[in-house]
Amino acid sequence: MTDVLVYWRDYRKNTARADGQRWHSNARVFGDLVPGDRLWLVTSGKNLGQEAQQAGFLVAVWQVGVVQQNPGDDLNYPADKYRIRVTADEVESLTFDQPIPVDHILRPEGRDKATGIGRFLQGPRKLSDEKVRLLRAAAGPQMAQQWLTGKRKTNNPEPNTSKTTDTEGHC
Repeated sequence: MTDVLVYWRDYRKNTARADGQRWHSNARVFGDLVPGDRLWLVTSGKNLGQEAQQAGFLVAVWQVGVVQQNPGDDLNYPADKYRIRVTADEVESLTFDQPIPVDHILRPEGRDKATGIGRFLQGPRKLSDEKVRLLRAAAGPQMAQQWLTGKRKTNNPEPNTSKTTDTEGHC
């Protein structure tokens, strides 16, 4: 299983649509993903209205459902600019009720804490087993509670009762 860290620069804009879960990108790492792999989605405090605007926060963990060539059916993500589309398995993916502070895990050692986390996370990257363990530990209580209560996808609290479209993100 592959775990990939993704900085979600457009988190506020994409989640305002309250859509489903898709990611478009040209990054090679996305083309290598298979169903069951995971995307760990991080954004800045600024995108969340947090006091620590420069800090990194874990907002979601998506389990990959489908990896495909971008069919070009979304004008916001034309196939010539975003070759790959990854669609999350909505049943097995989590969006956290409260963002998880993970700056201490992701910020490179010795780097200025006043610099926005996005500067250090410009492209998606495979996570080491150690980083996955640390992220799981940080998200542990919220992750466990949401899994146990069946509240995985927070922007659609009543699954299968409303029309779901797709939220796009890209690197």
